[in-house]
Amino acid sequence: MRRLVLFALGLIGFPAMALTNVDLYHTEVVLDQSVEKPDSQARIEGMKEIVVRASGDQAAINNPIVQKALRQNSQYLAQISQGQEGGQPTMKMLFSAPHINALLSQAQLPIWPAQRANVLVWLVEETQSERSIAWEHSDSTLLAQMKQEAQSRGLPLTVPVGDFDDVTGITISDLWGGFAQPVGKSSQRYPADAVLVVRAQGDNLRWTLYDQAPQSIGVTRQAPLSGSNNGADAADSMINQISDYYAKQSGVVVASESSESVKVRFTSLDNAIDFFVLERKLQQLSSVASLDILKIQGKEVTFLAHLLTSPQEFEQEVSRMREAIPLPAIVEPAIVEPEIVETTTVAPDVAVVPDTGAQSDLSVALPSAEQVLPAVIEQMPAAQEPILMFEWQGGQYVAPVSIEESTPQAETPLETDVDNV
Repeated sequence: MRRLVLFALGLIGFPAMALTNVDLYHTEVVLDQSVEKPDSQARIEGMKEIVVRASGDQAAINNPIVQKALRQNSQYLAQISQGQEGGQPTMKMLFSAPHINALLSQAQLPIWPAQRANVLVWLVEETQSERSIAWEHSDSTLLAQMKQEAQSRGLPLTVPVGDFDDVTGITISDLWGGFAQPVGKSSQRYPADAVLVVRAQGDNLRWTLYDQAPQSIGVTRQAPLSGSNNGADAADSMINQISDYYAKQSGVVVASESSESVKVRFTSLDNAIDFFVLERKLQQLSSVASLDILKIQGKEVTFLAHLLTSPQEFEQEVSRMREAIPLPAIVEPAIVEPEIVETTTVAPDVAVVPDTGAQSDLSVALPSAEQVLPAVIEQMPAAQEPILMFEWQGGQYVAPVSIEESTPQAETPLETDVDNV
């Protein structure tokens, strides 16, 4: 009986989880034959698209760490192949998810998870003679533009198929007039997390986003989001606004260091100018994500370099700096504190002689026994990574000279006794 009840409850139709798992790391870019290196440019453009899609942040490609990584794009590629689109050659690329996510963490950029809200789109287009609903297979340029931009941003869109239930379930006037209850009722047959109603008049778009389950639209008092966009790129702007909205809701910034790091020490730093010049040049290396100063002692400084590349490539980049002279790497021994294990012993009875005077010594009768010392357990030192060593041969920096010191003193005029003339 219990099983029958559970089976009946399963047929009632609880709201399904409509979150869609988005493919974040595949892209296809048309090769621009007008540039000098079309393949290289396509890889950069493809990686830019993936960074924006995975982070949900259009400004992510301007991040300094991402800018460096774009020049090292081959390290983030997992698969590459050639294709065709509209008679033009394309490059199909699959980027490595762990590497892209690590890059976003290094750059302190958000990660927009692949599980994203599915948005059902009701699009009504008005022409000079009529208004019509754009269905899934409609020949609508505006709808195609919306789909393309949503694909680029990783925003899942669902468009009604336009079957008998759709055509009879809602009217154009319901959508154009913004009547919430008919919209919610007609949307319930689709597994959607939100419903977007778009009213288009040429290049002018007015849209309403119901960020709630269809069955609650027009029932609860949750206010929808609304906006408008104009111009040839109105569809792109609308999709970007909605994508930014969901990315801010779901995106998280993962505090993480780079997947590769290495210690590097520089000697012969004669002054503060040497230090600042060295630090600036290291930060400008394409292999470096960030730097931490571990120790400054005398004329030596030790950095922990968080890398975008392998330690070997970082070492090669530093070696190409004319001021850096490679030295043999060293391994510093680890200082390990010994572990002391306390031991407890039961002392025999002790006879104590009472004090007979203020200045008298305390006399204690102790049995002859060996003193038990605590056991000391020496730990094995932890394995140490080598420290890259370089000698820094900075230029001869001349301190600025004060103008007063460099100005020759004016000659003292001769004193003349007028009276004696």
